[in-house]
Amino acid sequence: MVYLFVDSSGFGGIESHIQQLALLIQSRDVEVEVVYFRRYPGHPQYQQLTDNHIPFRFLSDSPSIRFFRSLSQDDVVHAHGYKASIMARFYRLLAPFRLISSFHAGESLTGRLAFYERLNAYTAFLSYNLAVSLPILKRQPFRCELLRNFVLSKSPLSAKKRHSTLQVGFVGRLSMEKGIDRFVTLSREHRQCQFHVFGDGDLANLVSDEPALEWHGAVTSMDPHWQCLDILLIPSRAEGLPMAALEAMANGVIVLATRVGDLPELLSDDCLVNESQWQRLSLLINEMGSLNKKAWMEKSYELQQRIIEQYSGESRWAQLSRIYLLS
Repeated sequence: MVYLFVDSSGFGGIESHIQQLALLIQSRDVEVEVVYFRRYPGHPQYQQLTDNHIPFRFLSDSPSIRFFRSLSQDDVVHAHGYKASIMARFYRLLAPFRLISSFHAGESLTGRLAFYERLNAYTAFLSYNLAVSLPILKRQPFRCELLRNFVLSKSPLSAKKRHSTLQVGFVGRLSMEKGIDRFVTLSREHRQCQFHVFGDGDLANLVSDEPALEWHGAVTSMDPHWQCLDILLIPSRAEGLPMAALEAMANGVIVLATRVGDLPELLSDDCLVNESQWQRLSLLINEMGSLNKKAWMEKSYELQQRIIEQYSGESRWAQLSRIYLLS
C-alpha cells in the first residue's frame, strides 16, 4: 500500500501534485490512500478524491501512533510538505515502513515557516528524499533525487483555438512570491484583453476592487476553467515547477513566465523573460496575441505534445515504481 501523507488546509500546488500522483498510482493497480494530518471543513480535495474513488483518512480521528505502528516494511509512506515529513520521520523510528519525502517549496520562506523548512531539510537523512525542481534539489543538505511534477496526459490531442478577445489568467496563491502585484500591473497595460484571477491569499485586496480583473476566488479545480483561458501568466519571483503550468499546457493554454525555478526547463525561450525584467511579459502578450489562427493552434499543440513526452505521469512511472520498490 502507498500512503500519501500531507497536512493540507486548502487546494494548491502540493494538493494538485498529490491528486495526480494518486490517480497515477491507482491507474497502475497499486493500492493508494491519501492520509491527512487533520480534517479541515470544506476542503475541496475530499470531494475530488471521493469522485475518483481514492480512499482517504484523517490521523486526527484516532491516535497517530496507532496508524504508523500498524504499517509493515511493504508499506510506503510518501510525505509532502514540512509538517508531514517531520512527523513521518519521527514515526519511522518506531515502525519499519518505507518513507519517502518530497520537497516542494520553491520560494524563500521567512519567520516560523523558514525555521520549520530548515528543520525539514536537516532531518531529511531519516528519509528517501525527492525534489520537484532542480533549484530545490540543489538546496538540500542530504541526498535527494529529482522527480519533477507531472500531470496525467490527455488524449487525443486537440489544438486549442483562441478567443476573439484574448483571455489571460493567473492561477495560484495571491502573494508577493507568485507576483500577483505584477499581474495586476500588466492587466492595466492590456485593456484589450480580459484578465482572470483564480486563487486567494494575503494580497487579495490587490484584485478585489480592480475593474480590469475578473476574480474567481479559490476554485475546487481548474479543469472546467482551462477552456476559458488562452494564456496563463506566471510573473513569479520564485517557483519550483508549478503544477498550474503543466495543467495549462496539457490543456493547450500558452504559458508565459519569468525565468525562475524549473520553468526554463519546461518552456521555450519565446515564452520566458528574466525575473528582473518581468515587465517584458507585456511584449510577449502582444506577440502571442498577434499570432494568426494557424500559428496559435500549432503553438497550443506543441505545448500539449511537450507535456506528453516529458511531463506526463506515464513518463514518470518507471522512476516512481523504483523509488517505491514496486518492481
